[in-house]
Amino acid sequence: MGLYDSLAIPRLSISIPWGADGKKGSLPIVLLAAVPVVLPAAYLAYVLRQGARRTTATTSITPPDPLLGNAKSYKEGGDTLAIPSAVLAAPDRYIVAKEHVVSEAIPLRRILPGLRPGLDGEAERGLLETYLGTTMRMFTWTPQAFAMKSIVSRLPDGAAHANTFSTPYLDACLFEPGDRVCGVYVVREHIVNSSGGERVFLDLSSPEGWKGPTVGGVLDCGVVLEENEGEVFVRFVNQTVMWRTKDEKPTLLEGTVSRWLHTAMVGWMMVRGVEAVTGRDDTTTVKKA
Repeated sequence: MGLYDSLAIPRLSISIPWGADGKKGSLPIVLLAAVPVVLPAAYLAYVLRQGARRTTATTSITPPDPLLGNAKSYKEGGDTLAIPSAVLAAPDRYIVAKEHVVSEAIPLRRILPGLRPGLDGEAERGLLETYLGTTMRMFTWTPQAFAMKSIVSRLPDGAAHANTFSTPYLDACLFEPGDRVCGVYVVREHIVNSSGGERVFLDLSSPEGWKGPTVGGVLDCGVVLEENEGEVFVRFVNQTVMWRTKDEKPTLLEGTVSRWLHTAMVGWMMVRGVEAVTGRDDTTTVKKA
């Protein structure tokens, strides 16, 4: 598989630095719960159906959450790449929650010309960058993104932070180390595999002046290539990892309702990202270098 050894594992995408109990300091949970009010019922049903049909999601919490049963674990060194060594070195001190969402297999021939790994010349933005830019644009339309943008816009250098939510910014972003995305995410690493796969790690990193609650977390987003009966397929992999010490409040992924809402949102974002790179999203254009 290259970058990911297994796709049936517990992991855009999108976690935010607040708790999961719905009380003070947990604003995003209230906002997530507002999604059904913001979206028309018919469209919400469509979103949930498409996400469930076209993505597969699994979750794990260490120590295990009894509600999850025998959740599979993340493999291929994913833990060592995504999680800080200090957390890995003290498993008795930390709770680590991981949500892993994988797209359906997409034939490479369905990917837009200019984005197909190994078949097209170099484009200004590649397959993963185009996909990620789209998923992040979808995130900016969620209630919690509106709240986050409002908060970061009042911090020092607020205009620049607010700009990281804008469509022109996200459509041009190459997701290189140091790039800030949607206010609170900073690209730590962008790995390109010789097999054509890619992986981007975006750390939760509150801007200077942030006074709200924070939590350790990373978005681990990638694309993998696989072959079946002579045809090459593409899968997109979005993993959200969050960790905390055992005496801190539960994270977003530890609450039953908030976890379900988060998974549904990620599935919707991934479906839109796939539509963008297969030409079903009319807002997507691919420019050749």
